[in-house]
Amino acid sequence: MERFDKLGMLVIPNPRSRTPRPRATTLIATRLYCQHGHDLVSSRAVFDGHPGILIAARDQRDHPGLVALSPVFGDKRRISLDLDLVPGERATLSCPSCGAALPVHSPCECGADLVALFLTASGDFAECIGICDRVDCVHARITTSSELIARAAAFPRS
Repeated sequence: MERFDKLGMLVIPNPRSRTPRPRATTLIATRLYCQHGHDLVSSRAVFDGHPGILIAARDQRDHPGLVALSPVFGDKRRISLDLDLVPGERATLSCPSCGAALPVHSPCECGADLVALFLTASGDFAECIGICDRVDCVHARITTSSELIARAAAFPRS
C-alpha cells in the first residue's frame, strides 16, 4: 500500500472497510398449501428466480383473478392477473386449485383479516404464515405462526 496518493496526501487505511459485512438471512417460501393440501407455489410468476405464491382472488365488485406474491420474506411485490386491485379494498382470497376460501387466522392491525397459508399439506395452524386480505395494507407481510398468535392476542376483535 502506498503512503501518499497522487496529490501527496497521506493515505490512512480504514480497517472497517476491509471487514466483510455479515450477510442477511433471506427466507423464501418454497412450499405453501391451502387447507386441503394444494400447493400454492407456482412457476407461473417468478420473483428473483424463485417461483411465486399464486392465489385466486375476488375484488369487492366480485371480479375474479389471480394474484402472485413474492415468496421472499418481507418482499411486498405482487403481480395481478386479470384483476385490478384497488389500494385499501379487501379481496377474498382462495386456493386456485380447489376454490376453497383461505381460512382466517387472526385479525390484522388494519381491521382486515390475516389469512393462513400452510407450511405443510396437513393444514396445521401451528405451521402457517399469514397475509392480510387488504390491498396495500401497511401491515401486510408474511409472518410466522408464532408471531401471528402474538398479534392475534394483541389485536382482539371487538
